[in-house]
Amino acid sequence: MAKWYLEGYLTGQDSVYRVPLDMFPTIVGRQDDVGLTLPSSSVSRMHAEFISRDDQLVLRDLGSTNGTFVNHQAITKESILADGDVIKFADIEFRLCRETVDDDAIPSLDSCSTCILSNSDQFNRLPIGARELEQLLQDKLVTPVYQPIVATDGEKTVGMELLGRGCHELLSASPFELFFLADSLSKSVELSELIRDVGVEHWATSTCSQLPLFLNTHPDELLDCQHLLASLENLKRCFPDIPLVLEIHEQAVTNQAMLASLTNALDALEIRLAYDDFGAGQARLLELLTIPPYVVKFDIALIRDLDKAPKSRLEMIGLLVELVKKGGTLTLAEGVSHKGTLAICKTLGFDLIQGYVYGKPKKIDDIIKQNN
Repeated sequence: MAKWYLEGYLTGQDSVYRVPLDMFPTIVGRQDDVGLTLPSSSVSRMHAEFISRDDQLVLRDLGSTNGTFVNHQAITKESILADGDVIKFADIEFRLCRETVDDDAIPSLDSCSTCILSNSDQFNRLPIGARELEQLLQDKLVTPVYQPIVATDGEKTVGMELLGRGCHELLSASPFELFFLADSLSKSVELSELIRDVGVEHWATSTCSQLPLFLNTHPDELLDCQHLLASLENLKRCFPDIPLVLEIHEQAVTNQAMLASLTNALDALEIRLAYDDFGAGQARLLELLTIPPYVVKFDIALIRDLDKAPKSRLEMIGLLVELVKKGGTLTLAEGVSHKGTLAICKTLGFDLIQGYVYGKPKKIDDIIKQNN
C-alpha cells in the first residue's frame, strides 16, 4: 500500500513538515475529534474526507462552506489524487506526496492529529506542477536564449548572457515561474544547472562561440560551492574553447573567505566572475575592493529611466561606477531599453550595455541567421 503524506509549513517555522495519511477514512475539518484538525475559521467542522480505494487515494468534499480544491480547481465529487497535487481546504494549502524519502530528510510531526499551518502570504499558494517539473528536468525541456552584451559605443558585441525558457506544454515558459515552482520543491539547483548545460552545448554549435558566455547561478548554488565547481569543471571539460563568465548575485557574497576560495577555483578553470544585480540590495563595496570581479552588472532598478532621474541619483550612480572601475572591473548597465537611458549610461562612464536597446534574448538559430 502506498505511503501518502501532506506537506506544509508549521506556524513560525521555515522547515517543511509532513502530515502522514496512514488511517482511512481520514476526515479533515475544524473539529478536534477528526483525523486532521485545521484550526481556521474558514474550514468547516467536517470539511473533506480522504479515502483509500484500490491503492488509490481519493478526496471528497463533505459539503464544506468554502470549498475543497485540487490543483486550484474546486471539486464537487470524488477526485482521484496523484503525487504532487496541491490540495486546498478553504484557505489552507498542502502538497500531496507519495515518494520514498529518507525519514530524516524532512522533520516529521508527532503522532498527534492536529497540525497548525501558517496562513501568511509567504506560504499561501503552493504552486502546482511537481510531476511536470520532474519531467522537464529529466527530459531537458528547456530552450536557451542569448542576449547580447555590447560595448557602450554600440559597435562591438563583447559577450552573450545565457537565459532559459521552459518548453513543457503544461508549465509556464517563464523562468521566474519555473524557479518559483523549483524553489518550492528544492529543485532550483537542478534547474539552474540544466539551463547552463543545455545553453552551453547549444552555444558551442554557433558561429559566435568565441564570445564570452555569461552564466547565471541560483543563490542556493553558493551554499555548496564544491558541487557548483564540479558542474562548471564538467562544462569546461566538454567545451574547453568557450570563454565563460559566472554571474553570482551580489547579495550572495557575504563571506570573503568563501568568495576568495571561489575566485581562485574559477581562475584555475579559466572562468571569470561577475557580480549580478549590483545595487539591488546592499551593495557589497568591501568585497568589490578586496576581490574585484571581471564585471559588475548594475541592477535594472538603478538603470531604468535614468534619463528622467534627479541629479542626485545620477551623481550617486556615477560615483559607484567610478569606484568599481578603479579596481579594474568592467561596469555593465542592465535593462537599457531606449536611447535616452543609453545616452545617460555613456555619460556616467559605463563600459558595457545590456538591454532591448541593443537586442532582445534570441534562440541560437535566430542568432546564426542574423550573423549570416
